[in-house]
Amino acid sequence: MEISAPARLLFFFHETSWSGAPIQLYHLVTELHARGYEIAAAIPPLGAPESGPISTLLFQMGTEVFPIVDLAAPPRLIEMTKLCRHFDVVIANTLVMWSAVQASHEAGVPVIWFIHESQVAHQLLAQNPAIQPALMLADRLVMPTHRTAQLYRAFTQRAIEVVPYGIPAPKRLPSESRIDKRMIFFLLGSYERRKGQDIFLEAVAQIPADIRQRAVFRAAGRVLEKDFYEMWSRRAAAISEVELLGALEHDNALTAITRSDVLVSASRDETMPIAILEAMSLGKAIISTNVGGIHEWLQNNLNGILVPPENSTALARALTQCLERPSQLATLGKNAAETFVASFSIRRLGDTFSSLIESLQRDR
Repeated sequence: MEISAPARLLFFFHETSWSGAPIQLYHLVTELHARGYEIAAAIPPLGAPESGPISTLLFQMGTEVFPIVDLAAPPRLIEMTKLCRHFDVVIANTLVMWSAVQASHEAGVPVIWFIHESQVAHQLLAQNPAIQPALMLADRLVMPTHRTAQLYRAFTQRAIEVVPYGIPAPKRLPSESRIDKRMIFFLLGSYERRKGQDIFLEAVAQIPADIRQRAVFRAAGRVLEKDFYEMWSRRAAAISEVELLGALEHDNALTAITRSDVLVSASRDETMPIAILEAMSLGKAIISTNVGGIHEWLQNNLNGILVPPENSTALARALTQCLERPSQLATLGKNAAETFVASFSIRRLGDTFSSLIESLQRDR
């Protein structure tokens, strides 16, 4: 079949907060919109807990928006199926949007399922028995790392496309003269046990006081687990070098990364954090736990420093290494930036999804 016009695409957002999976889908939407595709988005209703700033950005882009996704209620499959029939290809984001995959299949419309969850998939599949059968309904399963794809091969025999994330390269801020010469370590992520702020704090506490005073250990994010945050913040108050920030708007988060020396990810479970990609694009040194697919892109002491998860002692050694060998940071940052350009450009992501979309149209 010869494709004479760009496909009409419908994207299902499980939420529109400025966080990992929605951010990645939003960047994909903007890239495909720039390529001339007709774009529409199904999003949570305004005012719902899952609604966030990406909703506003979609409206500003002129995207046709359907506020029908309400994760607090049973999926409205009949309504979703009718909507899908108006489009050429559907893209469903995260395991939570299994109902969009089912609706697309019932509408006879090809669907790409963009799945980001790693270890948490076991919990979600156990909680909702409808998810696993839906894996067989998607025309394409897309995952960002080989590690993630390997995890799902225990749940489905369908072929899985591994497509690395892609984001626009942030604009670099002009360098500023810092009065405070202490090294800044920055952990950006929602306050929840999965993100490992408690491991980060335990590591900081293990650094000898005379070395620790050369640094600022900063964390920022929205509070997802209140009890965890309150416990963590009480303990953090006992260490003067630790600073807590709340949720940051995206531009402010990028500014905070830019003005830091090292981005830290202490997570217990990740796929490939967007914060790491942004730090790579900005040429920052990175310390990360070796979880998910991170090791597929970061190599220890080459373009980052990797430590085992749940190991505060190893993380303390990595933090200390940066403080005692500050000249290493520039090399790590330069190599990280080169990795970003080679693997995570938004253009590369757009090319891959355009090829997937066109192959689905040809198949149909």
